[in-house]
Amino acid sequence: MGYAEAQKINDFRSLGFSASNRGRSEVLRIVLAIALDAEMATWCLGGARSAPVVRWPSTLYQVVARAAAESASVWRRCALLLERSLHDALASYEGHSPADLAELFAEGRESLAGEELAALLWCLVRERCPSHDLIAERLGRELETIAAQRLRESSTS
Repeated sequence: MGYAEAQKINDFRSLGFSASNRGRSEVLRIVLAIALDAEMATWCLGGARSAPVVRWPSTLYQVVARAAAESASVWRRCALLLERSLHDALASYEGHSPADLAELFAEGRESLAGEELAALLWCLVRERCPSHDLIAERLGRELETIAAQRLRESSTS
């Protein structure tokens, strides 16, 4: 890791976030909501694809993300579906360092599609590495802000 990469990671740490399973599951929740429909998310929990969807889909994605953090089998099912769903978008981000991914995110925040942003976050989260999680958590928060701003802009257009 070069000096520039170490400095970028230090910049993220100074923002007050701490890597944790909770942070990882929050980022995974965002990725799952973008990449998987409710039936696929239900399958990650071991349920049938035809299982009824809860009234509030956000709860489903939160439950799946938290279960994945605690269960290796749920994690594997989520990973399998995410790798398939995001396959084309992942190619652009695989093999990049976390600092490079943060830079790509910053440069593309206005132009990247949701699936591309989800793939970028998945590249960080799937490693299940605390230092990657730190960056992923920050970028996840930024993605939520970008989504809110895009919704606001689309409603005023």
